[in-house]
Amino acid sequence: MNTTIKRKLSTTSVNEDHDGKKPELTKQDLSTHDASDESSPESSSESENEEEQDPIYANKKQKLTSQDIQIARETAELFKSNIFKLQIDELLEQVKLKDKHILRMEKFLHKLYDMIQEIPDWTNKSLVDVENFFHDKIVTVPFADPKPALKNTLYKFGFLKPNVSLIGSFGLKTAIYQPRGSFVDVALTMPSELFEKKDFLNFRALHKKSVYLAYLTHHLNILFEKYGFSDFLELKYKYFDNDPLNPILTIICNPIISNNSKLNEYNFHKSRFSVNLIISIPYDIFDRKKLLPNKNCVRVQDDNITPTPFYNFSILSSTTHEHYLRYLYKTKKLTESFKEASILGRLWLSQRGFSSNISQNGGLGGFGSFEFMILMAALLNGGGVTGNKILLHGFSSYQLFKGTIKYLATMDLSDDGHLQFYSDNSNSISNKYIKGGFNTPTLFDKTTKLNLLSKLTPSAYRVLRLYAVQTYKMLNDVVKDQFENIFLVNTTKLDEIRYDIVLDFKIKSDIASLNSMFGPKEKIRFISLENFTINKISNIITLGLGDRIHGFELETLYNNNANNNNNSRTFPITKRKYQVGFDMVRVKILINPQECEKLVTRGPINGEELTPEVQQFREFWGPKCSLRRFKDGSIVNSCVWSTSATKPVVVSILEYILKHHLGDEVSLQTSDMLKFNELLPLPNIPGANSTSILNLSSFFNLKKSFDELYKILFRMELPLSIKSITPVGNSFRYTTLLQPVPFAYSNPDFLQDVVLEFETSSKWPDELTSLERTKTAFLLKIHEKLEESYADYNSYFARDESIPNNLEIITLNVLTPEGFGFKFRVLTERDEILYLRAISNARYELKAELERTFLKFTSKYLGSIRHTRTIENISHSYHLYSPTVRLFKKWLDSHLLLYHLPEELVELIAMKPFVDADPYFIPGSLENGFLKILKNLSQWNWKEDPLILDLIKPEVVGIAEESDYISHEILTTETTKKLSEKLTLAQYKTIQSNFKTMRKTDPQGLHIQFFVASKNDPSGILYSSGIQLPIATRLTALSKVAVNFIQLHGINDKTIKLLFSPGLKDYDFVFKLKIPMPLRLSSGCSGEFKNLAVDAPMSFPKDCGKIIEKMDPSHHLVKYLAKKYGNSIIFSSHLYVGIHSDRGDENVVSGLIKPLFKQEKLKFRVNMDCNVEPVDEENVKMNIKAVLSEISTFGSSLITDLQINN
Repeated sequence: MNTTIKRKLSTTSVNEDHDGKKPELTKQDLSTHDASDESSPESSSESENEEEQDPIYANKKQKLTSQDIQIARETAELFKSNIFKLQIDELLEQVKLKDKHILRMEKFLHKLYDMIQEIPDWTNKSLVDVENFFHDKIVTVPFADPKPALKNTLYKFGFLKPNVSLIGSFGLKTAIYQPRGSFVDVALTMPSELFEKKDFLNFRALHKKSVYLAYLTHHLNILFEKYGFSDFLELKYKYFDNDPLNPILTIICNPIISNNSKLNEYNFHKSRFSVNLIISIPYDIFDRKKLLPNKNCVRVQDDNITPTPFYNFSILSSTTHEHYLRYLYKTKKLTESFKEASILGRLWLSQRGFSSNISQNGGLGGFGSFEFMILMAALLNGGGVTGNKILLHGFSSYQLFKGTIKYLATMDLSDDGHLQFYSDNSNSISNKYIKGGFNTPTLFDKTTKLNLLSKLTPSAYRVLRLYAVQTYKMLNDVVKDQFENIFLVNTTKLDEIRYDIVLDFKIKSDIASLNSMFGPKEKIRFISLENFTINKISNIITLGLGDRIHGFELETLYNNNANNNNNSRTFPITKRKYQVGFDMVRVKILINPQECEKLVTRGPINGEELTPEVQQFREFWGPKCSLRRFKDGSIVNSCVWSTSATKPVVVSILEYILKHHLGDEVSLQTSDMLKFNELLPLPNIPGANSTSILNLSSFFNLKKSFDELYKILFRMELPLSIKSITPVGNSFRYTTLLQPVPFAYSNPDFLQDVVLEFETSSKWPDELTSLERTKTAFLLKIHEKLEESYADYNSYFARDESIPNNLEIITLNVLTPEGFGFKFRVLTERDEILYLRAISNARYELKAELERTFLKFTSKYLGSIRHTRTIENISHSYHLYSPTVRLFKKWLDSHLLLYHLPEELVELIAMKPFVDADPYFIPGSLENGFLKILKNLSQWNWKEDPLILDLIKPEVVGIAEESDYISHEILTTETTKKLSEKLTLAQYKTIQSNFKTMRKTDPQGLHIQFFVASKNDPSGILYSSGIQLPIATRLTALSKVAVNFIQLHGINDKTIKLLFSPGLKDYDFVFKLKIPMPLRLSSGCSGEFKNLAVDAPMSFPKDCGKIIEKMDPSHHLVKYLAKKYGNSIIFSSHLYVGIHSDRGDENVVSGLIKPLFKQEKLKFRVNMDCNVEPVDEENVKMNIKAVLSEISTFGSSLITDLQINN
């Protein structure tokens, strides 16, 4: 198991570069306890309940000592639960370095130290001497830009033996195993004799470091040849933390085995380590106050005012390597669990893509494990507003980690304030949170005068806080075990799932607009054009999108695709610098669904005088800015945007502001992800193309029509008064694949279900058949009343076969003058009683069938009422849920699966990314929600795991957590009432118990595969019973293939098309159908050409019976075939024919023969319910040719082709 976990685990280390995306570590790999324990973090209380039920445990409880009780309490306080502690212990054990790798690494480091001591001194050299020395050498001096000029460089260069020290995670002994490798950081501190007091100015110290590094590299290269190390060791330059001002030397070990066994002892390739040789500057060589972020240390054109924060940080941080090693080492000694908490922090950051690399050139850098440890150490000596300690030295690793996460989540270190701390530990002054921020992340060390968050941009810090808030909520979750989501799930594998929108901007590094803005002052401030460009775009996006987004990440893409990995910027020692330029910027956005589709961007109020705010707003938005008067009478500077069915408002804004500020040379490559919007069928109504996918006006039109009918029915005088009229159709919960359109009677969802209840009466019959006929009499009375008094309404009766074994159910279908249809069915208080009575009185062999009938009745009547109310309410809070579930239904229908799955089950499966999004965020775009559904399905092992949904609105969770860890106020009565809607631990355990009970009788999921439970349905099988095993396994297999396909090939036109193309070759046979009349327009779906809209129906036929003739005939064909051959063949078909071809007149019927009937020999028996032919005297086989011939004859008017695959 150890090898498996180490192969899967993905982590990061202190002061190191990290490349690639890591796989997830599964929860099963860490299981050192029973599955029953794993079901809940509060397993200790569960075990106590079990002990109470068993008298054997009664004696054991009496033997518990006070010490045992105290240990149990301390464990709960220190680690949340026993299970969580075991999980942490197991995780830490599995990521621990092997002793043999440590010994081999240490042996090489000792040898490396000896070789460094052999390098001869080389002092008092001019720049001319340096160039002459390296003129004919392999090694090139990695000067940072600007390269020193010969005529102006009067200072001297040289090399004296450095002070060598082991720093970073390996030096602190907090390094962990990482499959992709990590780095051992070695600091080589240059002697103070090589510096002058003013070398911190104008790149002098940096250029001296570069010459020192080149001289070191040259001699190490010679020494490696001398000792034979060059066979397996390779020297390369790279930038430390991606800082172009700080080149270092990396020693990479290759797996080549030498003939010399003694040399092989120094080969550390198997340890997956590389060695970073970092050139450091002596600690006290420069005046630190002159290197504060607001100081100027690079003089350009007599300018000594423009601050040079990047440059100052690079100089200052180069002096602090050993200082912070001592600081962290002392903290580790004082705090027993500091090491383990540091590892937890590293894992948490790694799984979310954070590192210590600078984020000014893109990515989520600036906060890696080093910064996490520094923050945690600072909080052990204060950190509160009054200087109070946030963490204590006696805390466990879990408490230290949770406390640090809480601080990140609740304390703003950018805009509202910053943290000041002392790293010398020599005074008694406590660290303190100072109110008043600098609009940049600030963790300021008063000792070194260094802001340790200088590498962290405001945009990256915003994303970091989002993850911290989310993680803190997970840590406070007492219902679900969130360990896997916090530490084991790698969220960086697929950007399209991690972020809502991913867009690429073509932005060449040599375009005139950028070069004109990148003047001398910008060069000393931002150092590189890359940093300047990222900062410029970041500011534009922040101002332009505002509260429409939660956060964003920028990534620079390079000309050479092989170098698009920010973490691997190595270059040969023969080159001066990393020379690959960028030509594209990728923007990854986390959208705020509540605000993203606003049509107006409001600015400052327009007054008589031109205020700075108004001027700034107008300059930023340019010609798009205009004056608008609002309802309150105020005249406001605003920008108005137009909506589109295929392009979100956020993308339109991005296109405009980037071109406005960077010039027309910047081109947005419209994300292929946005093409998912085009897959949603548009309603055949005016203006559909310019309507946002979040617009629910067509659903509201249907509801308005129903409200009018509702009023009419309640005014009717009937033998019994109407108690309630409850709509339960999917349009009332905004989940129909095709939006409701007037007179679209070819839409399978045209007739919306409505449950009608009358007042209680003792005169309802006590027999089901009589009861159904009495219900029909009431519906007949309503029909007569409508004909008499409301001529605009048409109504007719239909037999309902949705409840098996009850063919007496009649529904009243009412057509409204607005063009909508409703199907009324009656529910009484006697129905449930009579169904249960039938089960109790039935013979044993009939009970199972009658139980299935009762389950279907419950789902169709009682369950559908609760389900519709819940989904409707939640849909108003999760704006993207409606279009997401509609797209998911289209995907299912494309693959012929929707025919077999109840709509309610599909809607609940699609709800998971919204109500249980961890460790990701709630979807903010259609494509993101859809891909998360596929990912969840691909990872769902429904044989072993139930799907338990907490169907609550997002604001309820927000109130709970806000009161819990931010405001700490007493909960109001209203808030407490809302919190009671949340799923409790007892309810969660009850649902898990129901699942275990079900799996005991059906361990392989042969009868019931999907267990989808909520507070509305604790049984978990209300909507998932009756699904055949091949359908469930195909759904899982298709989702896995889809996710893997996207990970391998990305999202583009071809992959999206294949994603929605059915795999017809997987079926045994496929019939292709041609429907006599096109159904696209009559289904309410917009046609390809606007002039075809005239063919759409604008009224109902006078004879209501003709409506059935205009519906999909292939649906009735499949229904008949399933009844006739369902015992041996599983038939599938498109449910929504109108959307799968240009005219909506094509369909397929596929057949999958059940494994039993595929056998060449079957023992003949009576009532085989299958067309068979003899094989010998005792055995038969399925006569598939005869079956296909029968089907062809029966559907001859529709069938155009037959494809036999197996």
